Amino acid sequence: MKRISGKRLGAALGRISADGDEYRKVALLFAYLMFVVSASTVGRTAADALFLSHFDASALSKMYLPQAAALILTGLIFQRYSPRARIDRLILGLIPAITALVVLTRIGAGLGHNWTFPVIYVAYDVFNFLMIVCFWQFAPSVLDQRKVKRTIGLVGSGGITGGILSGFGLKLIVPIVGTTNLIFFYAGLQLLAAAAVILLVRMVDNPGETFSQTDKKAQASAASKSKKRQAKDTEKEGLFASVPHLKYVAIMSAALILALTFVDYQFKVILRGELQNEALAGFMGSFYGWAGLLALFVQVFIAGRLLTRFGVMAAILVFPVVLFAGSLGVLLVPMLATAVLVKGSDKVVGDTINASVNQLIMFPIPPKWRNRAKSFLDGIVRNGAKGVAAISLIALSPVLSAQQFSYLILALLVLCVAAAIKVKGAYLKTLLATLQTDGAKLDGSELDFMDPASRGLLEAALRSPDKQQVLYSLRILRDMEGFDLAPHLPHLLRHPAREVVVKILQHVERAKPAGLEPELSALARDSHGQARPQALLALTAYAREEYLDEITGYLEDSDLELKSCAIAGLIKYYGIEGMFLAVGALKPLLESTDEEERSAVAGLFGRIGIKAFYKPLIPLLQDASPRVLRLALRSAEALQVRELVPYIVPLLQHGDTRKNAIDALAAYDEKTIVPLLEPYFDGDHPVMHLPKVFERLATPAAFDMLLSRYAKSDFELRNKLLEALIRMQRSAGPPADKQVAVIERLAAAEMELYWQLSERMSGLGMAEAYHDAAEVAGQVQERTVWRIFQLLALVYDAATIQAVYANWSEGDARQQANAMEVMDQLTHGPIRMELARIMTSSGAAAVASRTEAQLAEQLAWLAAQGDEWLRQVIGFAMNPEGSDSLKDHMARIRMLRGFSLFQGLTSRELSALAEKLTPVEAKRGETVFRAEDDGNSLYLIRGGRIGIYRRGEKLSERGVGESFGQSGVLIRRVRSADAVAEADSSLWRLDAEDFYEVMFDRSVIAIEMMKLLSRRLRTAIAGQKKPENAAALGSAGEGAEDASQADAAAAAKEIAAAAQEAAAASTSDGDGADSLLRRVLILQKIDLFAHLSHEDIVRLAQMVDEVEYAPGEAVCKVGDYGDMLYGIIEGTVRVHRGGETLASLGEGDCFGEMAIIDSGPRSADCTATEHTVLLQLHRDQVFSLCFQNMDVLRSMLQVMGNRLKGMIG
Repeated sequence: MKRISGKRLGAALGRISADGDEYRKVALLFAYLMFVVSASTVGRTAADALFLSHFDASALSKMYLPQAAALILTGLIFQRYSPRARIDRLILGLIPAITALVVLTRIGAGLGHNWTFPVIYVAYDVFNFLMIVCFWQFAPSVLDQRKVKRTIGLVGSGGITGGILSGFGLKLIVPIVGTTNLIFFYAGLQLLAAAAVILLVRMVDNPGETFSQTDKKAQASAASKSKKRQAKDTEKEGLFASVPHLKYVAIMSAALILALTFVDYQFKVILRGELQNEALAGFMGSFYGWAGLLALFVQVFIAGRLLTRFGVMAAILVFPVVLFAGSLGVLLVPMLATAVLVKGSDKVVGDTINASVNQLIMFPIPPKWRNRAKSFLDGIVRNGAKGVAAISLIALSPVLSAQQFSYLILALLVLCVAAAIKVKGAYLKTLLATLQTDGAKLDGSELDFMDPASRGLLEAALRSPDKQQVLYSLRILRDMEGFDLAPHLPHLLRHPAREVVVKILQHVERAKPAGLEPELSALARDSHGQARPQALLALTAYAREEYLDEITGYLEDSDLELKSCAIAGLIKYYGIEGMFLAVGALKPLLESTDEEERSAVAGLFGRIGIKAFYKPLIPLLQDASPRVLRLALRSAEALQVRELVPYIVPLLQHGDTRKNAIDALAAYDEKTIVPLLEPYFDGDHPVMHLPKVFERLATPAAFDMLLSRYAKSDFELRNKLLEALIRMQRSAGPPADKQVAVIERLAAAEMELYWQLSERMSGLGMAEAYHDAAEVAGQVQERTVWRIFQLLALVYDAATIQAVYANWSEGDARQQANAMEVMDQLTHGPIRMELARIMTSSGAAAVASRTEAQLAEQLAWLAAQGDEWLRQVIGFAMNPEGSDSLKDHMARIRMLRGFSLFQGLTSRELSALAEKLTPVEAKRGETVFRAEDDGNSLYLIRGGRIGIYRRGEKLSERGVGESFGQSGVLIRRVRSADAVAEADSSLWRLDAEDFYEVMFDRSVIAIEMMKLLSRRLRTAIAGQKKPENAAALGSAGEGAEDASQADAAAAAKEIAAAAQEAAAASTSDGDGADSLLRRVLILQKIDLFAHLSHEDIVRLAQMVDEVEYAPGEAVCKVGDYGDMLYGIIEGTVRVHRGGETLASLGEGDCFGEMAIIDSGPRSADCTATEHTVLLQLHRDQVFSLCFQNMDVLRSMLQVMGNRLKGMIG
């Protein structure tokens, strides 16, 4: 027990040492609140004693009304005008004014005028109200909100201490100075509070920003909007809409104030019958003193533990329940002792636990709304409740006895408890709103393809020249009951996109609509046709004798695709006779060593679709050619034969074949494939991309399989498992109770691992030799926290958990504090307690001295945890000369760190790139590459010098630690200059294919590369002078022909007309399924989203907002903070810098991607040139949904690369 206490004391002292500035602020806030509360106690005691000594109890009930009216008026004025001034300046202006007024009241009291005492009774309450409200608006600006649960109790103790000191102090000084002279003490304590404020302001680095009562970011964002748009945004805002839990807090507060006013009346009526003058003042002083001591005990020993263990929402019920029990006692035993107990609970519980809760539930609110909400509660609700209580007392005090008021008190407390219970859900909503501003908010509508308006949109999209729109509509309509695709086939067979024609021909092959044979025959004969092989296969599906000779003729065709389709069609559709005719052409292809012929054979068996014909695929699935492998995998996908699985699984490891291997395995029946794949999770080298297959299956059995493998897997595989499980859950729904128990056990194990890592990392960073090992271990620990949150995302709402993690790991202090509070509300039991410890810890390893033996033991433990990279780093740290290959590998990583291209990458990512480096030697005068060569490699100089020449003119020279040829990797453009060795040089070469394979295995690298491209684009835009060069920036749909653009415009008009019909037919003002479908179709046109699945596209369409802009209205301006990506639904947008046009973007284009990638300011102005409708996608949505898909990352890189290519010519 002593040992545990020592550890806790050490941890506490460590926190105080680490947060010295924060605790100094806490100490000053403690003093500030102590002086404010002491002043309030002294002033209230003086006002009560003077009034009760000069008037009888019947006058007391009449004082509540003017008191409440004055407080309400003050609250309204304060709420309206206080935000105009900085809170520190407001306080330092109010205190001297109040002090002067207090001194004037002392003069009036000394003159003996009776009217002075009611004025004092009301005015002092107003002064106390202003001081308390100002304090609690000032304190959140000073406190670190991430630590507020730990420090709020210490700050609140200042108020309790002030109550104790002033209470017992009154007992001592009243007999000496008299009641009237307490007013001087009241004024002096106010001035001491002002001194504390002055010291606190001096401790703050930027008082103007810290104490401002407006949101600077919101102001900056609003400044870039037109007045009309600001007005629209303001209409959407409102105090109750922005603070959802405020209405329940208001009900609870009003009920409590009414109850407490009646309790106060009971207490004073009973007290008035027992004591007078100095005796009354002395008793009240003793009462406040002893109540303060008990309150201090509760605050120090109970309040903090209650808040930490049970949370804010449990603590909010404590005071109403205690007050209910006490009031029930007064009802049953109406005597002074019970009245004192009830009044004392206000001080002991109300001023501690309840006061802390009331402040904590306001902390998550943004400053703009927090101060308005607090002013509303303190100035209007609570004081309004006092007014209602005053009127009630005037009406009821002649009718009801003090005892009978308990009935009203009990009823009010029942209402209070009911409102407190409702606070939790609304409070959580408030917390989430602060984390997900403009984030993933689904509109709730679902697609209804049977709706006539939706069908109209889909049919209109079939006539669009846009490939993605047609493919999407085709996928939906072809299986829709009652829809006849036949009238659209002639038009679709002539579509300019080959992919559309192929899909239609595949449909024709399956459906065999009557009368299309002549057109299929013509398509197969068309020498310029884009889909001749598929047309021929569709023709064979009809198995018509009159076309047999024509089909057989293709067996001798030089086009291997046509030849293989003829073979497949004859075998598949013409029975024994077709098989006999095709076998002669098939046999030479099977025996061929030519890559083109092997490729034809590899795709042939999928077209045949006969499972018994699988054996020839086995050698083809082990071919050296990636093209042959991909085609063989497509055939395996079609056949779905168990015997092929052992040959498909190894192809998951290679970037060239991974996607096709996943498609092939995911095509199998779940009952067949899941047991076959399970053994591949075992062994020393499990297949890392196997979870992708289960993700595609997305069945309960697949989910359970991945979950069962989690505990047995190493860290890297755990990451892959979680990525798959999270995506599977989107369609699977919430897990069963049994699964929840398993997930919570896994999360608890990860939390235990976190603390084990913390312990084993202690002291590593202090040893220079182990610095890299400590850094990598820290990354492992960070990833452990990520896994904890991902596991919790399987139990709770995934979008909420992702937002919490993002805000906690990357947000400011307020966002981090709110993220912690969300998890405090969502989780429960040991998970909640451990997660709170992790989220409040610094994350840094403890700094402690360790012996070499202890460090060696720690490193051995870390190396045994299953992280291969950590094991290698530790091995090198302990024995740098042990392995030449490891030594060389580490040298490569150190070299890569020095290149700007790879800044932002960790040693783990650099290690993957280092494995792909190829050494190159260049003699002096040797040309490394020439202008117009294909650019497919990046070179890093480790020795020597390289000159860059264009047409014989030397442009620059690169030396050791520099790179050249980056454009060849990033944007794959031809070389624009010669690279010549100026001296004997040693280089590392990184080929584009290797670079992209590594990058698309690790999204972090892809995002860092996009940031680099974004920075280069900004540089290119900033340095560009000629408009004609900038025009090459282009749009996302760059390269379309004029004719197809005209077709696109015509089709767009058709879709727009259908959309207008849909809007007219909709009964929900455009927010229904037809509006959602319209967004889906538009998103399909944006190249960036072309690779998203149907489910992700629909989810994205539910998340985005539609925003309208008038001609000439600015969408964004140079220098604005950018967190939105825009897609154009209709209209055009001009991209420009001043009067210089950089690009003109139209329907289907997107812009704004640079700002969301690198979080930088906008690099150009974007202005609507006509009535324009945009889809607006927030940065959080892009990263949470789009950038989890590597194909989307590839698209983004391609779009940005093309733009940079255009900019630099």
